[in-house]
Amino acid sequence: MPNNGDMRVVERIYLADKDILHDELEIFAPKILTKPWKTTRIFFRQRARKFDIAEGVCVQGDLAERINEEGDHVFVPVEKTIWGNIVAPKK
Repeated sequence: MPNNGDMRVVERIYLADKDILHDELEIFAPKILTKPWKTTRIFFRQRARKFDIAEGVCVQGDLAERINEEGDHVFVPVEKTIWGNIVAPKK
């Protein structure tokens, strides 16, 4: 996604109530968007339900920042082998 380096993201996470979590996101990118983009995700705690805590893994290194032909900053997929190793960039 091109952003020309002027994109700014503001995220506000807070408890709206004892069992309600709000995650407000606002993206400012004047060269790409005609107005700021806003969204709110609302999460509800369900105290009556019991859940197991599962381990999660953050996948890092799947995207690399590059500059495209128009001079925009973009993220491109990183090439990997079938075993998941990163392939050295071609020169």
